[in-house]
Amino acid sequence: MPAKLTRTSLADESAKEIRKMILNGTLKPGDRVNEVHIAKQLQVSRGPIREALLMLQNEGLVTHEVNKGTAVSILSTQDAYEIYTFRALLEAEAVQLGMANMKDEHLTMLELIIKKFKYALDTSDMEGIVSCDIEFHRVIVSMCNHSRLIQAHNQLDSQVGAMFLTISNQVPMRVNRVVEIHQLLLDVLKSKDIERISSELRLHYLLALKQLESKGR
Repeated sequence: MPAKLTRTSLADESAKEIRKMILNGTLKPGDRVNEVHIAKQLQVSRGPIREALLMLQNEGLVTHEVNKGTAVSILSTQDAYEIYTFRALLEAEAVQLGMANMKDEHLTMLELIIKKFKYALDTSDMEGIVSCDIEFHRVIVSMCNHSRLIQAHNQLDSQVGAMFLTISNQVPMRVNRVVEIHQLLLDVLKSKDIERISSELRLHYLLALKQLESKGR
């Protein structure tokens, strides 16, 4: 059970906890989010929970319908297409802008994330795998030093995390290859070949989309 919240922004902390429940599968796509139950679990009033759900609604993680309440979003094939193609565009552009800024420390960070990936996979820690995936791509984008591009990329993190869980349920083979897939990206990054890296990043997301679409038929 999550620890009692003590920080100043109860809404932010509540959003963090509910987001975690969604990304670790405690709350599954389509599940109703019971404000009373969540408030009791987090030991806060319903006010911060309502504010937290509005934040998550803006992130695309939950939806709200009048007379029906709030539920965890069910991401469609179109959602996957939009999330992944936009993510690929941002990352390819980040590489174009930031390759000259890549240092050994960036590669070292990515190598450490690969190790964390492997541990999370070996221990079946899906939340850890999602966290590593987000962290890995954040390092790549951070090299561009373009604050608005980085912000746009970060705003997709929660939806990418939710999409990753969808893939883990529908295409478990891809999750089992997550270390191999990201090691390939790291190896290509080491080449410093901008066109090759951009192409590989686009392919990274395109393959995920194709695998999802094949399972949806």
